[in-house]
Amino acid sequence: MAKGVHRIGRTLAFAALAPLAWQASAGDEPQRGEQAPAPRVTIDKSGRTTRIASEHEVTIQVELPASATAACAATIDFEYQQRDTFARAVGTIRNTQCAASAGDYTWAVRIRDAHGEVRTLEFPQQWQRSDDGPVEFTHDLPIGPNVDLLNVRARQLTCKCTETGAH
Repeated sequence: MAKGVHRIGRTLAFAALAPLAWQASAGDEPQRGEQAPAPRVTIDKSGRTTRIASEHEVTIQVELPASATAACAATIDFEYQQRDTFARAVGTIRNTQCAASAGDYTWAVRIRDAHGEVRTLEFPQQWQRSDDGPVEFTHDLPIGPNVDLLNVRARQLTCKCTETGAH
């Protein structure tokens, strides 16, 4: 007789838990005026264990911002020369992927000092444009007295489109 009472207790427990499963998923309810999709309830009985699952289909709309580096590939062309205690770099930065864009780069200037020692000097730079024209520049980079300019390189050129639509 105790066995029959135990079964009734499980059935009553299931009947009491079913509304709780519905309430647990109620946080995903649609706004007023929207029709709620029908919940899907599954029951899995395995020996003395009963598993109740209530599933709702929830639609979420997410807007992602434009990627900062999407389709942006700048190039830099320049020439350089020594002007006494300065290295002068003259050139252009081009980007055919988007109009409004910006970025940065570093000038790496190799020199040989009066003692014959070779050193590299670095000069961080930034660039920006608001249209699709090339960015023209002239930089006088201080290298100091009594040195020989060996070479100038532009390193780590970065580019990011600053508008959402690309040309």
